[in-house]
Amino acid sequence: MATILIKGLPEDLLKELKRLKVELSCKTWAELLAKLVALKETVFLSEEDLKRMRMGVKGFLNLRETVSKKWVGPPTVLDEIKRSRHHESNQANTNPGF
Repeated sequence: MATILIKGLPEDLLKELKRLKVELSCKTWAELLAKLVALKETVFLSEEDLKRMRMGVKGFLNLRETVSKKWVGPPTVLDEIKRSRHHESNQANTNPGF
């Protein structure tokens, strides 16, 4: 079987192809190429879809930033005791028979 040689391939594209080769369980580059060509699924995204996806990613990143600022380390013992007591008091109020 002949070897496929492509010169001047960007490094990030080569990494993605290597990842796909492993993910699709291909032993050779030719096998990967055959699987990629044989894929029947095509996804078309409109500008509106891309805009909504970008807004969602920005929202997630903002949420991550907010959580990261407030949650800088593991909870202290005192925080855990307060949390568990609050939970217990809520349980007692909702289950008066127990």
